[in-house]
Amino acid sequence: MKELSQRENEIIELLISGYDNNGIAKCLRISARTVETYMVRIINKLQASNKISAVANYMKIQYEK
Repeated sequence: MKELSQRENEIIELLISGYDNNGIAKCLRISARTVETYMVRIINKLQASNKISAVANYMKIQYEK
């Protein structure tokens, strides 16, 4: 698995905190479309099939550190 960038980490942490794409976009002052682009990258890097799997894989990696 590839490591996430700082921005990708920020986005997945906000997702875990319960924010949707629009909420993440507002928090980070970027467009919702940009959040979607980052989510595709995150899902690919974490070898997941969707956001939920990406969060699970991310949490597993964090636990193992």
